[in-house]
Amino acid sequence: MHWARDAEEARELVAQIAGSHGAREVIKVKSISTDEIELNAALERHGIHAIETDLAELIVQLAEDRPSHILVPAIHRNRAEIRDLFRRKLGAELLTDEPKVLAEAARVYLREKFLTTKVAVSGANFAVAESGTVCIVESEGNGRMCLTMPDVLISVMGIEKVLPTWEDLAVFMRLLPRSSTAERMNPYTSFWSGVTPGMDRRSSTWCCWTTAAPTSSQTRSDDRRCAVSAARRA
Repeated sequence: MHWARDAEEARELVAQIAGSHGAREVIKVKSISTDEIELNAALERHGIHAIETDLAELIVQLAEDRPSHILVPAIHRNRAEIRDLFRRKLGAELLTDEPKVLAEAARVYLREKFLTTKVAVSGANFAVAESGTVCIVESEGNGRMCLTMPDVLISVMGIEKVLPTWEDLAVFMRLLPRSSTAERMNPYTSFWSGVTPGMDRRSSTWCCWTTAAPTSSQTRSDDRRCAVSAARRA
């Protein structure tokens, strides 16, 4: 577990861990925390390209745009714009603007990244103190691919995400889907509690941060103290 005092130190820790494994690309689960600390730009300065795997985040990234909504960041883009974007950026020249066709083009592109990229970065929706478990919830399955396919997983998390027990987590697992997308349950929920010796060759990395009291000269990102942890599987 690596505790960082601010956003800058958190960015450097993630870059160092990724760089120590020879990464020139990392795949990412949608993460507001990493957006807040401007992780992608920091990794680029270290020669590491971060690939967003959430479909809407991928659209925003390919367009060199900014998110317009916390849950649906590409809602300001219509499907004709997305078709043209994928034609330019993904080389899929025969695309139509049918949603299933666009989704398939993204799926083909991302599947190659899932299978070949050695380092992944995630955020965290919750963590359970009694077992050291980290949790993410998502709706596409890309997060689960990032958590299981690469050799190394780096997770960035605020200390406010930590809950004492699994019983406490149960309350929030009912609350979050209803409050965010008006669903009774989110489609994908993933939990992990570190690495198991002898399981396989893959590794996982956990990152957490705490909220510091702001000063007038600090930005929101710099108001954070961050913690980053790394574990290497056998």
